[in-house]
Amino acid sequence: PSHKQLGSKADFATAVTTDATFVPKKRLTEQTMSQSLRTMEYAVRGQVVIRANEIETELKESSATHKKYSFDQIVYTNIGNPHSVGQKPLTWPRQVMALVDLPPEVGVDHKLAHRMFPKDAIERARSIKEGLGGHGSGAYTHSQGPLLFRQEICNFIEKRDGLPEGATDPDNIFMTNGASTGISMMLNTLIADSTSGVMIPIPQYPIYSATIDLCGGKKVGYYLDEKNGWDTNLEELERSLKD
Repeated sequence: PSHKQLGSKADFATAVTTDATFVPKKRLTEQTMSQSLRTMEYAVRGQVVIRANEIETELKESSATHKKYSFDQIVYTNIGNPHSVGQKPLTWPRQVMALVDLPPEVGVDHKLAHRMFPKDAIERARSIKEGLGGHGSGAYTHSQGPLLFRQEICNFIEKRDGLPEGATDPDNIFMTNGASTGISMMLNTLIADSTSGVMIPIPQYPIYSATIDLCGGKKVGYYLDEKNGWDTNLEELERSLKD
């Protein structure tokens, strides 16, 4: 406040003294944050992986003469990450993506493109570029995904399920940035409050249990039938729901 607002010099001195003794407090703490997020457990990034990261750091820092462990490499299998464990990338998708990312003059329209890329990769990249409206792969698209891709998804569903042409609507297709985003969107939609339960298999991928906890829902676990190829069993579903 200004000197005029405070009035007398005494008032101003009191205000300065008060401000000087003010101790700011944290607004975001473990107590004030979302308790659903605080107590959520996500095993994929849990204690085992944290410890593996620590050991990997120790391996890098150790010398040839002072080895703490009998191995020299950590192989992470906590997530589906095949390239990290040696799987070679598929050539054709990489060729198509390279052509999509490149400007046309040095990619699909380059006079020597046919010498470096197969014909079908060039044709596919050209159709994708057209489907992106000529804006390239770095621009935002429709929130549901480019119409070209959604229409192709519809075509695939119709062919797979033996449906007549036009039976599926691209306006009902929502593309997501990976399966995890789709799972999160659906669970956020389905879980209204703490009385909402979601049936999930045991064992299950941890993102289901973690997201249900984050949304404040209830996990309703049911066991898969190991003797029957880990299939679902109606009796087990009824038992789990009843319990």
